[in-house]
Amino acid sequence: MALHLSTYFSRSPIRLLSRINTLAKQYAGHDLTLLFALSSNIPDPEHLGKAVNELTRFDRTRTVGCLSGRLGGTTISEVKMDQDVVSLAVAFMDSGMVRPFRSTIPGRDEAQVGRWHAFRKKDEPEPVEVPLDDDTLVWGDERALNFYSPSHIQGVLYFSDLKPEGLLSSFTHLPNVNKLGLIASSTPFVTGRPVTLFQNHEIFSSGAVGLVFERKTCLAVDFLDVTKISPVMTVTKSEGNMVNSLDNKNPTQLLLSAIKQSGLKAHASDWLKEEEQFSLAALSSSGKVDRVYKITAGDPSRGSISLDSPYAPTLGTQVQFLHRPSSSLPNLALSQLHRSAFNFLTVSEEVYASSRPNSQEDFELVLENTFLASSENGFVLGRDEGEKNGGNVKCSLAGSLGSFI
Repeated sequence: MALHLSTYFSRSPIRLLSRINTLAKQYAGHDLTLLFALSSNIPDPEHLGKAVNELTRFDRTRTVGCLSGRLGGTTISEVKMDQDVVSLAVAFMDSGMVRPFRSTIPGRDEAQVGRWHAFRKKDEPEPVEVPLDDDTLVWGDERALNFYSPSHIQGVLYFSDLKPEGLLSSFTHLPNVNKLGLIASSTPFVTGRPVTLFQNHEIFSSGAVGLVFERKTCLAVDFLDVTKISPVMTVTKSEGNMVNSLDNKNPTQLLLSAIKQSGLKAHASDWLKEEEQFSLAALSSSGKVDRVYKITAGDPSRGSISLDSPYAPTLGTQVQFLHRPSSSLPNLALSQLHRSAFNFLTVSEEVYASSRPNSQEDFELVLENTFLASSENGFVLGRDEGEKNGGNVKCSLAGSLGSFI
């Protein structure tokens, strides 16, 4: 159980820095572990760098963190936040109950673009990634897990780069363990790195950082503002991340038919545009939406649809097509945010870019006993359900909400 959980929102980076200072006075120096997610949309690089420096230098505190997506533009408990609102989610935990880890298992290489201008002055050298302290578990490959008894691991919470496949493969060694990972926000034009991860005083642009929990954990998932647009169907053929047949019929044609019958204005030529947000939902045995796979491509002639996930639903899975309004911003009720929990929300940068700020210059909000972080890249939910890839499902549809309790 965390000693402190909170999520802070403000339009003022100065107030955010004051918040960090208040937390330091209360929790630094007590041999605790700090997990944090700082939104990357702080406009001034100097303020962003100062916030990171203060968060990663709490006295006698182990830190794990990342730069996350913006939560401005969302509505939380009927409070609409401007798109320029910055946020900070923090959790302070007893170091005897969690153990930090750093994964260096590679995924696929990503091209790096942008520029470096944060966290250091012009005359300072770029930080060097050096070995971590002895308390940190380093997963260099799948075999590394053998050195940490799986029987001690009850949950894994982590922040990863854009290609977490290597880490996900290692989870086959962790049956019956809940895993939730936020794919960190893209930061090439903020820090010059594809993503920006933190472990104690170090900065990383690849791999993953996180915490191993030795207490019992559970997972919950919700999908905000989605509408079912088709009857229940059965997966009759799938391969890799592609669904080739639903009810022994052409999946793409079935989706186009569902769009037409639902009265949506999307045309065959633009139904796969980013803002349309069509997806395939896998249903639980009770008929509830259990997993959602964002549809990334479809071929009306060949029929197959591609999903933004390492694997498609398996043969026999009950599924439905979903649609999320192109103009929809996440609308969270406090009842949907699990208390005493870590909540990860998938957001859409395209939608936020079109929203307009209002005049709430002094806006400030604190969600107590709740850790809420977001990313436009989504999160990965991992449950042991006898599925391929350890039951890991990427939730990249905007409005997906995963909770680690």
